[in-house]
Amino acid sequence: MKILWCHEVSYLDKPVYEYQDFPERLAGRGHDVEVIDFTEAKETAPTSAQVSRTGEGEVTLTPIPHGNVPGYKFIEGRRNFHRMLSQRLRAGDVDAVFVYSVFINGTQAVRLAKRHAIPVVYRVLDAYHQLRPGVVARGILRAGERYIYRNADHVLVTNEKMADYVHTLAGAERAAPTSVLDHGVDCAHFSPRAPDAELVAKHAIRDSDEVVVFLGTTYAFSGLLELVTRMPAILRERPSTRLLIVGGGEMDAALAAAVRELGLEERVVLTGMVSYQDVPRYLSLGRVAINPFEINDITRDIIPIKILQYQACGLPVLSTPLPDLLRKHGERSGVSYSRSDAPDVFVQRLLQMLADPEATAAQGRRGRALMETTFSVEVAIDRLEETFGKLAAARGRG
Repeated sequence: MKILWCHEVSYLDKPVYEYQDFPERLAGRGHDVEVIDFTEAKETAPTSAQVSRTGEGEVTLTPIPHGNVPGYKFIEGRRNFHRMLSQRLRAGDVDAVFVYSVFINGTQAVRLAKRHAIPVVYRVLDAYHQLRPGVVARGILRAGERYIYRNADHVLVTNEKMADYVHTLAGAERAAPTSVLDHGVDCAHFSPRAPDAELVAKHAIRDSDEVVVFLGTTYAFSGLLELVTRMPAILRERPSTRLLIVGGGEMDAALAAAVRELGLEERVVLTGMVSYQDVPRYLSLGRVAINPFEINDITRDIIPIKILQYQACGLPVLSTPLPDLLRKHGERSGVSYSRSDAPDVFVQRLLQMLADPEATAAQGRRGRALMETTFSVEVAIDRLEETFGKLAAARGRG
């Protein structure tokens, strides 16, 4: 099949998750996948290239060109995407369109694909309109979501709570067919391993260090700044604690400033973005992996992919009690929870886990077993292929 894979964030700059993993695995199975992305932060030229972020397969990456003029770049990107997608659909060889976003390409992808009788699948990872600030922007995006949820050929959600969100926004009677597709994790790439010797030396990690690792984007709601400011208190109780933050994002400057102000350069490591291939190497350094997210409208109904990657690496996990994560990954799954998302409560639970290494190690083994039996990425790709095939067959009969 020829599949167009559309998003409005950078394919190359975003940390690897299903956005890159799914299309490259489909390409590895012989499908022709073109990714159309939008790099918001810089001027973008109209070029195409063969790329791979995971090593599982190569996709054709074509960015939406724009001149990076504040405000106008979004209008320009929307206009250019319309032109690009129309050209591809008129060629007549596209079998399906897969979309993650709303404003730049979501509503247009649904409308144009329907015009050309090409099935379009929309993937819901978040309550999308709540990710942008401002009442006006949220209102526009909310209307766009409603249109997509009513008019896509199929909507794939990450969990049942997100399905409820889709049906509430679109109206249960008018919502497109919706099903749950779990995040998958590569249990071969993410697997238990001994601490990486090169990274141990690079970061001067001692055998006695109790490394607490965070992986992913440093969002404002990540809880990381609150955790860093509490590191002096953590160190008074457990002097061997090291905090390893693997990834980057909007809080990078604030985190670096806090580390300097508190004199924590020897105790907190900010790696910045690392390659997908190197992520398991960094996770191998951890004793406990954390997800200290604030619970809000964005995080309440999500299951962060980092949780599955932690578990696949055999790491015991501590998370704030995100409701849907708690429902699907109970204490027997390898994930422990703080009683609330209050930073002091989270820190207290973290200290308890560090003080009981045997119990936390057993917790990590349970998480690895669950990933092997239930959350393999190959199951997710099988489901995707099945969904595309059914939609294409239905359009053919129509």
